[in-house]
Amino acid sequence: MAKKVRVKVKVACRVNIRITAFDLDGNVKDVQEFHNLVMTVGKNMVGDMLIDAAAQWDTGLTYCALGTDNTAPVVGNTQLGDEGGGAAMRKTITSKTRVVNEITLSTFFTAAQSTLAIEEAAIFGSSTAGAGENSGVMFSRWLASFDNSGALYDVTLDYVLSIG
Repeated sequence: MAKKVRVKVKVACRVNIRITAFDLDGNVKDVQEFHNLVMTVGKNMVGDMLIDAAAQWDTGLTYCALGTDNTAPVVGNTQLGDEGGGAAMRKTITSKTRVVNEITLSTFFTAAQSTLAIEEAAIFGSSTAGAGENSGVMFSRWLASFDNSGALYDVTLDYVLSIG
């Protein structure tokens, strides 16, 4: 008689976010670091990507969006509280790298593309993610506090995901 063996593995993920502001001459003017919360739908998305549940999961994490709502994130969030300015505040992730168990997703916003008081940001994935506001599956969301409403700075958002 065959026996079934079930193996359960828990993978821990830690995420840190760094926002770096550059003046128009390229000089670093401010660096802020934050921690985030991975949403329930984001955890489900990882599972679906790992088993290639459907073609929509072949894209990975693709978009970063900025918002103006400072309501604390909860695991049930599926979109930003206020995607401050709509599609203008959503960009395709500029670069993706992995070194061993650490993934870094960097998104560059020019001063004109990030003209708001940034209070929140999020990473989105799935083939349903696009330039349109509230599109895609939110992987994670975090609070920030960086006022760029005067469009004085270009902003790079580095999202660092450590697995293990």
